[in-house]
Amino acid sequence: MDTDNQIRLNLGCGARPMEGHVNVDLREMPGIDVTHDLNEYPWPWSDESISHIEMHQVLEHLNDHNRAMAEIHRILSAGGTAEISVPHFTWQYAFHDPTHQSFWGYQTFFYYVNRGGYFGFQFSQVKVRLEFGKGRALYNYLVEWIANRWPYLYESSPLRIFPAMKVYGSFVK
Repeated sequence: MDTDNQIRLNLGCGARPMEGHVNVDLREMPGIDVTHDLNEYPWPWSDESISHIEMHQVLEHLNDHNRAMAEIHRILSAGGTAEISVPHFTWQYAFHDPTHQSFWGYQTFFYYVNRGGYFGFQFSQVKVRLEFGKGRALYNYLVEWIANRWPYLYESSPLRIFPAMKVYGSFVK
């Protein structure tokens, strides 16, 4: 892996830039290194030029999340990683936000790995987990454990009355 492949991106970072990353957002603001609309393709990085991507609470805002995932795959170097989170469909704000274009469940990220064939690319692996807001809702520690141990049970049963905040995926190209 050459030094160009050591670039780490924080896509759609908004007011949360990360040190050691190239911080990318739609608007110019403090801490933003690159201003780019992620709905415009191709993204301004060459093939296999990025070692790591952080993309949190952004993918659901894009017009074509499948195309965005293809771009992530294109720009990641072999063995590169991407940490991506999106709102889970049970979380009330997944539907409240009128800028959300898509909704996500536990199994959604697996379509980009072992259920390939739909998109013309495939990541080598993904680890997925559901994250719950804890705060004073101590019961969510137990519900989160159950939901991640038996995600099918959680998403297809009345346990959904305890909403998961997000789906978190850790991808490897």
